[in-house]
Amino acid sequence: MRSMTGYGRGQSASGGQLISAEIKTVNHRFLDLSIRLPKTLAALEIPLRKRLSASFDRGSVTLTITHDAGGTQAALVSANLPLAHEYFEAAQQVAEAVNLKGSIKLNTLLSLPEVLNLVPLAAEPEAMMEAVEEALDAACQAALNDREREGEQLKVVLWEQLGELKDTAQTLQTEAPAQPAQAYEKLVKRLSTMPDLMVEPQRLAQEVALFADKCDITEEITRLLAHCDQMAQLLEATGPVGREMDFLAQEMHRESNTICSKSASLPVTRLGLKCKAAAEKLREQIQNVE
Repeated sequence: MRSMTGYGRGQSASGGQLISAEIKTVNHRFLDLSIRLPKTLAALEIPLRKRLSASFDRGSVTLTITHDAGGTQAALVSANLPLAHEYFEAAQQVAEAVNLKGSIKLNTLLSLPEVLNLVPLAAEPEAMMEAVEEALDAACQAALNDREREGEQLKVVLWEQLGELKDTAQTLQTEAPAQPAQAYEKLVKRLSTMPDLMVEPQRLAQEVALFADKCDITEEITRLLAHCDQMAQLLEATGPVGREMDFLAQEMHRESNTICSKSASLPVTRLGLKCKAAAEKLREQIQNVE
């Protein structure tokens, strides 16, 4: 089981290109990818998105890639001939104006601003992709390892909360058989305080029996315990299980809520509320499970 929170970083110097990849992941209902690339790598967004989709199944994943040529990038020397000509003529005009002989030297002319320029050559796409993939793979693996470590810690917490919920449900199971009788007695006692109410004894008995039957919580407890067993299986499963666990937690909460609404005694109400609180805690933690 993996968490959806993680961080990973990777670097590559393949082909003379220094590429750094940084991945941050947080919880999200689905897989949400965000990719930040320099302009020199903008064409690689689609293949990078595919590689991320192959590594992560769920969560908000942000990939940031930086590119540093490191001063070793190949370049062409370009001469700005019109500007050099302007410099030369300006120097000649100054020399004539102050009555000086001689002309501007070549090394002086070449040292003037923007006479010579370096035009960087774009790296080969294959070399760039190789370096980016190497950095990305390292970052993905680091992020996945981080998610697995947090997932193991999260699993311990979920086991504790699931154990608390199951113990409470089993305690409720011992209280369930007395529920109909308690509901029957409660209703009869209430009717005894209304001496002016005229109801046929047979009809009254039927209504009381029906009411008592509606207070039976045996089925809800059985389903709640079955959900606990299924949740335990998911905790030991491999692969993404977050969505299924979230659905089970909702069902646990629903069964606990029904138990509370059917309660005919204070102890059952308290146990039902305890189950409800445990189910809410489970679902809160499950929000970060992949």
